[in-house]
Amino acid sequence: MDYDGKTVAITGAASGIGHATAQMAAQTGARIIALDRDAGALETMRADFVARGWAITPVEVDIGSEASVRAAVEQCMAAIGRVDLLVNSAGIVSRGMFETTTGEEWQRVLSINLSGSFFCLQQMVPLLRAGTGRAVVNVASLAAKRVSYTGGVSYTAAKAGMLGLTRHAAFELAHEGIRVNAVCPGPVLTAMTQQAIPEEERRKVVAMVPLGDWLRPQDVAASILFLGSPAARMITGAALDIDGGLSLVTGASFESYRNSRQ
Repeated sequence: MDYDGKTVAITGAASGIGHATAQMAAQTGARIIALDRDAGALETMRADFVARGWAITPVEVDIGSEASVRAAVEQCMAAIGRVDLLVNSAGIVSRGMFETTTGEEWQRVLSINLSGSFFCLQQMVPLLRAGTGRAVVNVASLAAKRVSYTGGVSYTAAKAGMLGLTRHAAFELAHEGIRVNAVCPGPVLTAMTQQAIPEEERRKVVAMVPLGDWLRPQDVAASILFLGSPAARMITGAALDIDGGLSLVTGASFESYRNSRQ
C-alpha cells in the first residue's frame, strides 16, 4: 500500500488505532492531518514525526462539537486543501451497566463516538472531492454487531450507529466516487485497554480468541489502509471484521468446544 503524495486525515490520531494508522501511512509517504483533542499528545506526535522526516499537520479539535469540527476542517482547507483518506478513529469507552447509565454519559459517548464521525465526514466532503483517493474508513467495533464487554450500552449503540452511518454515506456519496467503509475490530490491546482491563481478564480474552492473541493497533491500521487504497476501489458500504476469529465463537472457548467432542 503506497500512500506517497497522499493526504490522510485521522481523528483520534494521537493514540491507539489512530496513531498506529498515522505511523503506517506516514511510512509510505503520506502527509498526515492529525486531529485530536489532546494538545500535548499532538505536540509530542508532531515532534516525533518531524524527527523521522514524516509530514504532519496537527489540528486540535473536539469532535463532539460541530462548531469545533467546522473550524478544524476550515484549518485543513486553508493549510492543505484536499484529503485522500479520512479515518474516523476517535472514540471513548463507557463503563456503566445498563440500568446505571446516566443520560449525561449516554449523550457524551454518542456525541463523540457517533456524532463526531458524522460531523467530520460531512464537513470533509469538499476536501475529499478535491483529493484523488476519495476514501473514508470509520472505526466501528465488533460490538456494533454483538455487545461490548469493555464498554457499556452507549458504546455498543454508538458503534452500531457507525455502521448505519457508513452504509448511508456510502450510498449517497458513491456517485462522486467517494467510498465509505468501516472496520470492526475485536479486542485491541491499546494503552486504554491495558488500563481498563486487569491482566487476568486479558489472559481470558486470549483464550477466547481462535487465533490466540489480542489484536494490536497495527493489525487494524493495515486493514484501514487497505480499504483506503486503490486495491479496494470497488468496495464501499462494507464492514470488515478484524477480530482473530472471535465472531466465530458462540460462548465457549475452543478448548471447551474440543473437549465436548472427545
